Amino acid sequence: MPAHSAPSHLLFLTQPKGNGAILFSMWGTPRGPELSKIGTFEDRDESHLLAAALNAALQEGPGALARVHRCSASLPGPLRKAITEVAEEIEDAHRDVPRALAAHRVARAVTENLEQPNVAVFSLLSTTSCGNCRSCGCTADEDCSKCPVCGVNGRGCGDCGGVGVTPRTAFVLYQQLRDLADETYFTVQSNLWEYSVPDSVEAQSDWFLLHCARAYDDLAADLFAGDDPKPRCLAESVLLGYAVNSIRESDIESIYADEVYQTLPVSRFDHDWQFLAIESRVLNVTDRAHDFLKADMVEDDLWDEWFKPYPDVKRRDRARGFRG
Repeated sequence: MPAHSAPSHLLFLTQPKGNGAILFSMWGTPRGPELSKIGTFEDRDESHLLAAALNAALQEGPGALARVHRCSASLPGPLRKAITEVAEEIEDAHRDVPRALAAHRVARAVTENLEQPNVAVFSLLSTTSCGNCRSCGCTADEDCSKCPVCGVNGRGCGDCGGVGVTPRTAFVLYQQLRDLADETYFTVQSNLWEYSVPDSVEAQSDWFLLHCARAYDDLAADLFAGDDPKPRCLAESVLLGYAVNSIRESDIESIYADEVYQTLPVSRFDHDWQFLAIESRVLNVTDRAHDFLKADMVEDDLWDEWFKPYPDVKRRDRARGFRG
């Protein structure tokens, strides 16, 4: 079958089998979605990670296909071959821009409606930079805490200090972004103010608030594709800063008991919001964004730039729409 006419992968999911699991692909066909078995894993956690990496690849998460190959490198020959063929199909689909955009929209819609199967994608994020430090060649265990250069807090050099959005941090931030999106949509629908955006936005129109809600969802979607949230416009920079700054310890405490949260890898860099918001390059918003975060009111002519894409960044899909 020619590549351009092949059905598209919509979602990868697993089904437990003994101590292992079966990995399936959900295909989009003219007859509707169909399930296709890819292979059986002896290790259930391994299957979850592969499904997460493949789902991230569907949404074009940077480096996702490389993660797929790393995760499958130690698998038995036939299973590794099956995963490699799937990865090649996804890579081939990404080369066809119209097809890739359509597949991306469908994949995002499916994962947002079935959130749970893709939550394991957070496990793909880094918990440490150990072994990758160009400054000191550190290969010490325990997140570089024994390294004389890095220091006990692991931030004594620029490379090890680059650990930012860890798996558990990503889970909390994802929940926060989605909650703020929910509250902003509710404000538009009910005309009851939910304080889900900076004070400077309060006087803006429903159209403006709808785009803020979608910006929260777009940033959450970055995390759900196994990547750090990457603001593509001033609005996303402001709202990411607002989301991080509005996280309270009480919010996190309610998440600690979550079964999914407890399955994610632990890092001693978890929930370092001050570092993420102020010192790191990961979530540090621009000075321009800080102006909007601190202001009570903003001059009308300054709002025009909010949703204009930054130059030299990949733009969001213009046809992605809003939540139904």
